[in-house]
Amino acid sequence: MADSKKTEVRFSVDADYLAQLQQRLGLKKSSDLTKVALTLLDWASDEVVHDRAILSADKQGKDVHRLVMPELNNINKSKPSAQH
Repeated sequence: MADSKKTEVRFSVDADYLAQLQQRLGLKKSSDLTKVALTLLDWASDEVVHDRAILSADKQGKDVHRLVMPELNNINKSKPSAQH
């Protein structure tokens, strides 16, 4: 990601939820958690742009679940995603 313009994003989130997620991921700062979350969302949206399904499976490749996130259905697949 280029270091051009930056936008500060503020939102409220349950402190216990945030702390548990940070601990699970081994992150010290909430800003690091936000960066990781946005990176994952960017990847997921790019997969949808390329008409790919996002799946999760157990280690044997069974018990497959598809990510259902209504916001990803809003993506216009005819436009290329932003390059980072």
